[in-house]
Amino acid sequence: MRMSVAILLCALVGVCSTALAVVSETANSAAEAARSYGAAVRSCDMGWALDYMYPPLKRMYAEQFAGRGEKEADNARRIMGLAHETPQQARTRVEAGMRALREHYVKMGKQMISSGLKIESFTVREPVAEYVLTPPSSVVTAVKQDRDGRVRADELQGNGEQSRLVVLPTVLVVNGPGKNGTTVRVERRSYIYAIRDEVVRGETDRNGLTPRETRINKWYFVDGNTDINTLRTFFPGLPLNITLPSSGERVLR
Repeated sequence: MRMSVAILLCALVGVCSTALAVVSETANSAAEAARSYGAAVRSCDMGWALDYMYPPLKRMYAEQFAGRGEKEADNARRIMGLAHETPQQARTRVEAGMRALREHYVKMGKQMISSGLKIESFTVREPVAEYVLTPPSSVVTAVKQDRDGRVRADELQGNGEQSRLVVLPTVLVVNGPGKNGTTVRVERRSYIYAIRDEVVRGETDRNGLTPRETRINKWYFVDGNTDINTLRTFFPGLPLNITLPSSGERVLR
């Protein structure tokens, strides 16, 4: 099969685990949001898919792209904090990295289409696991900022920060050119992570009369082929053995 380009987006192969974890009604909203994300997958619109990527992960990738234009020694000095960089220089560098990252993703989508790859369907199934985690404060900063990027004074005290990570099984059916001009159809079973940052305000009294207010961000997504240790840089409390659905692929007749 000549489907190597498809692997860049569609080969979401991960560690298998058949045990199911208890999930809340809130986790079910992640599945609904992921079905909108699926529109980008079906059309190979990698730019749109990038917009749905979990922002801290996207920024990390942008940082890597930004560093490609630097000399290796300069990049190492900056990473180690030995090279002075003003906030404006940091923003400019990251913005350049974001543009390069988007160009890379858009080009990748076009290559998939030009290779003859077609995505017949992308199905998101019910969540199999949910984890409520306490992230580093920098991860949920965006939730606490106003439109000008300033942190609101009323968010600085008395609030709890948490992130919700939901594991969603997916089924992807693709077809593409095979040997001797034939078309090959493949079904891939895998999963994606849905992540939402939250800020919880207020406390419930012992009688439960004072409800807690939760300011939430929207759901973002991370492909299942992302190294789990990369996720742990954002969520150190993520369990070592998280529940994952079975993964694999088969050729369809």
